Amino acid sequence: MKTGTYTLTIIKPDAFASGKAGKIIAHLEAGGFKVRAARVMQLSKEQAGEFYAVHRERPFYGSLVSFMTSGTCMPMILEKQGAVAALREAIGATDPAEAKAA
Repeated sequence: MKTGTYTLTIIKPDAFASGKAGKIIAHLEAGGFKVRAARVMQLSKEQAGEFYAVHRERPFYGSLVSFMTSGTCMPMILEKQGAVAALREAIGATDPAEAKAA
């Protein structure tokens, strides 16, 4: 069996708090992803700041770090052929202006 590529995703604090983690995982698994690692945790400001450092100069950086540290989240390593592109397709655009019509 050919192995896939890996990508990271995070079930964000709002989705985790509202009990949607299981549905999100089921959606990803139905799309052919294999969960290879997962951890329920609350990110520290240092962890979130480092993870989102690429956005440090953007105006939303502070609110992003605050949001990501506001509650429990669930980082996951996923495996699938073309994992990065497949995840983008599975979750849709994160910018509402780029989202597909429902």
